[in-house]
Amino acid sequence: MSKILIIGTGPVAIQLANICYKYTDTIIDMVGRATTSTKSQRLFQAYKRDGYFEVMAQNAIHQHLTGQFQVNNLYGDLSQVKDEYDTVIMACTADAYHNVLRQLPTPTLENIKHIVLVSPTFGSHMIVEQFIMKFNKDIEVISYSTYIGDTRVINHMAPNRVLTTGVKTKIYMGSNHEFSEMTGYLKDLFQRLKIKMSVMASPLHAESRNSSLYLHPPLFMNDFSLTAVFDGTKVPVYIYKLFPEGPITMTLIHEMRLMWKEISTITQKLNVPTINLLEFMTKENYPVKAESIDKDNIENFETLPNILQEYLLYVRYSAILIDPFSKPDNKGRYFDFSAVPIQRVDQDEQQIIRIPRMPSEDYYRTAIIQHIAKLLGIATPMIDKFLQRYIERCQRYRLEHPDQRLSSQFDIELFKEDMDLITRFLEIKKIV
Repeated sequence: MSKILIIGTGPVAIQLANICYKYTDTIIDMVGRATTSTKSQRLFQAYKRDGYFEVMAQNAIHQHLTGQFQVNNLYGDLSQVKDEYDTVIMACTADAYHNVLRQLPTPTLENIKHIVLVSPTFGSHMIVEQFIMKFNKDIEVISYSTYIGDTRVINHMAPNRVLTTGVKTKIYMGSNHEFSEMTGYLKDLFQRLKIKMSVMASPLHAESRNSSLYLHPPLFMNDFSLTAVFDGTKVPVYIYKLFPEGPITMTLIHEMRLMWKEISTITQKLNVPTINLLEFMTKENYPVKAESIDKDNIENFETLPNILQEYLLYVRYSAILIDPFSKPDNKGRYFDFSAVPIQRVDQDEQQIIRIPRMPSEDYYRTAIIQHIAKLLGIATPMIDKFLQRYIERCQRYRLEHPDQRLSSQFDIELFKEDMDLITRFLEIKKIV
């Protein structure tokens, strides 16, 4: 990497820019949406005022990710980008990849050598690779399984200063180039960041290693959670708690297992190894005490009877209602690990009603998976039910609030162009 364009100006983009600034010898430009986004505009004003970005860390062990820095150029809008870059880092949401790339000037698109997808969903690389093909057939598309941790703005008046509160110990990466020098370079870089990077056989292999694909739809696309999101509740409710404090019931767990099995059928058809869901949850997301779930049950989860699989998934969520590795206080209370509130639809600064990232981004992920399944001739009754529930809630909200200005998130046909690109990709590869 010699010259990088980071697309995005949020906390993730700032943390990644700081890593590039500290650990690579590169020229770094960033681009946001200051002409259309109030948040992005506020970021530009803060950067102009202070003259720097800053990354802080909540934990002492992550101090190597902190720093204060400047970028070479901070573009207010994609239309302002005029330079050429060998690497583009997509630090925006996966549903924006296509729309963002097509706004870049043709000379920029023609000269990119690598595009890195930081937070893709299953199939994101297909969209990017198929779109970019008409400009550059040899471009390398690299997908991560997920962003490296959790970074957030702590003061909305200073969005140029962000805090990284957690860092993953392992993530996955895959390239569409069989022999990739870039993946070796990035693996070495992540080793310096104390993050294990596992290089997979393809971008799709990496994209399938994101637990949100398997867990978020059942957690958010049920009547309990959707009511909390679209109608609100009298008292707070929490996404990772058992009913009635949260949505987790045996029915939800049953639906979670069914979705996992449907995605497994899709990945097998695409020659991507399935994941052991329980092992992935306990070893690569958050562990439980050995007393809670037997090691053999975790390792053999995929071969166990259905009802035992569901029992173990329920036990797993019960075991992390509190953080089992935290220290209890003098009353014996552990850290309330599961108290993550379900966010309600809300009005932004432009008086437009927006759906929270969860479940809005999960709808996009799940709709893309459903489209791939249809192309492969695979039935997905559980995925279909999740999506139908979500769509009905969006439509009901629109009918019940005719005077409100609603965001494009309520448009259920929003992803047709992305789906068309996936269809063409799979046809060219002779997969469908």
